[in-house]
Amino acid sequence: MRIDVHHHHKKAGENLAFVFFMNLAFNIIVIVGGLATNSMAILADCIHDLADTISIAIAWILEHVAQRDSTDKYSYGYQRFSILGAVITSVFVIILAFVILSEAIPRLFSPEGVDAGGMLILAIIGIVFKSLSVYRLHGGETFNEKAIFFHQLGDIFEWVTILVLSLILIVWDGAPYLDPFVSIGIALWLIFNLGRNLYHAIEVLLQKTPDYFDVEKFKGQILAIDGVNGIDDFHIWSLDGIDSVMTLKVDVDFGKNVELIKNEIYEISQEYHIVDITVELD
Repeated sequence: MRIDVHHHHKKAGENLAFVFFMNLAFNIIVIVGGLATNSMAILADCIHDLADTISIAIAWILEHVAQRDSTDKYSYGYQRFSILGAVITSVFVIILAFVILSEAIPRLFSPEGVDAGGMLILAIIGIVFKSLSVYRLHGGETFNEKAIFFHQLGDIFEWVTILVLSLILIVWDGAPYLDPFVSIGIALWLIFNLGRNLYHAIEVLLQKTPDYFDVEKFKGQILAIDGVNGIDDFHIWSLDGIDSVMTLKVDVDFGKNVELIKNEIYEISQEYHIVDITVELD
């Protein structure tokens, strides 16, 4: 049994398209501004914003791709491409974060002057751009929208940090080391969070049982159905970290209404984001 998962994608695609172009325009501003101000903190956040833009582009494309039906070559559809995109993006950004570290750490010992006024202007622009994106995604229904909403919200806090840093540098000329210090913090934050995302993405690719899925509870619910004697074979794996596929063989009493038993299994399964269910009655 295949459950339809194509609803809400059109509106989500429009929202993600808006956020993508906002982030793309802001990337250009930040790259130019980071080089002009000589701020490692801004260049470090530029990498983060670049990762955001790539992720949003992937999510936007996948909102359209996710609507495609399965084919003979891709019998489970195209949802799994999102995990491949997550792996590529995470590896790319982690490498860039290490590049930032290699540049920022030496600056702790020989700090260079930065244009604090330019940093302040960029921070204000960053807060405005990110706030518009958060406003557009607020109330989004799809998992892509919700994930990117919280990511953009985190970006606002980062730009507030850079704004505070720029104000400190304006009033205190003796603290140029704070710029590489903040950039190191951003780089380490990126490595930690994207490393964690990469780890979970690889778990999905290796078909690990989803973390949210309580196997014992699920089996208990199935065994509680009138007419079910046991579960002989059971497998579950995630397509994209959200929707899952399940197969199971159930030992039933054929003196009962087997169609009713099947329907009850389907109803229970839908509570766990299972979108493709194969049930064999034995």
